[in-house]
Amino acid sequence: MDKALYQLNPMTQTNPPAYLLRADEGPKVTFNGAEITLIASRDQSGDVVEVVDVVAPNGFSLPAHRHTKTHKSLYVESGELLLSFPDKTYHLKAGDFGHIPKGVAHQIECITPATRTLYFSGVGGLSSLFRELSENEKTERESVYTVSENVDFQLVDGFDRVLPAEEVSTIKRPDGPLPYVIRKGGGEHLIVEDQLQTFLVRQNNSEGQYLVVLTEGPAGHAIIQHYHKRHTECFYALEGQMTMWNEGQITALKPGDFLHVPPYIKHSYRLDSPYTKFIGLLSPGLFEPFFDALCTPYPEHTLPEKPGPARIDRVLKNYGKLDLYFVSPPPDTSMNPVQATMVRFSFWLAGKLASKN
Repeated sequence: MDKALYQLNPMTQTNPPAYLLRADEGPKVTFNGAEITLIASRDQSGDVVEVVDVVAPNGFSLPAHRHTKTHKSLYVESGELLLSFPDKTYHLKAGDFGHIPKGVAHQIECITPATRTLYFSGVGGLSSLFRELSENEKTERESVYTVSENVDFQLVDGFDRVLPAEEVSTIKRPDGPLPYVIRKGGGEHLIVEDQLQTFLVRQNNSEGQYLVVLTEGPAGHAIIQHYHKRHTECFYALEGQMTMWNEGQITALKPGDFLHVPPYIKHSYRLDSPYTKFIGLLSPGLFEPFFDALCTPYPEHTLPEKPGPARIDRVLKNYGKLDLYFVSPPPDTSMNPVQATMVRFSFWLAGKLASKN
């Protein structure tokens, strides 16, 4: 594990360093027969997000519980599980997605061997929880589910799971902090050029805690190099291969690799395989207007046959509101010198206009 792959930017000593975790690297704990990789803890993310990857046996579950402060989302990488809310139980399979808002009682049970699930939460969520549960199990604590006040976890009495479970058929993302599931291929789709961007969680689903965006596309060119001042980006590779540029360092990401990019870290990415897919976790969710400015709503769930527009004009018009700070044209030199000069000038001018406003 390369905890400090990139150095802390001197402009902001409060941000943690960026770091890279290769597939199956990172701190691991065990609980109830499951192996949990602590991909992002509150310390690593600077009290922003927590991310865990859980490989669990058939029958693995936690008792019914709720989180009172943090929202939680899950993406099934392989296998199958049951996600139960007070009024309904859903049967999720590989590629399906679930969102559990804070305050909502729920229960999760894996129903196939080696079910692998990626979980996201706010601070005090999954990484904090599994670390303490694992320690309680090791020390044979009488009440294994008793955790410290640093963990947002509350058991729920009288929770009766509703069976039989329903197959996931929902393809739309609802508005508001509601519990929901989305079938593989569902979500809110947008396109930019030949890439498909899918909102699985928007700000109104997590009350601004985070966004979850699924990106798919063919091999292409790098995006402009940029940084953010107020939000963190996390990249988790699912299929294919992509290249990340971070503070001048070049890193290839393959399935299972994770890259944490905090504020002020200059970065860019490029999709390298005929088909590449990755999940982006952005926290807080204030970068949402960027996607709406750059992309165009798209009714399908497959890659566009014809490239759609990249609305750079809208990005430049709203430049001062997007927490986006231009550094340079794409670092893979995919732009010719004339194009690069035009891009530099456009963002320079947008920055000047934004500063006047």
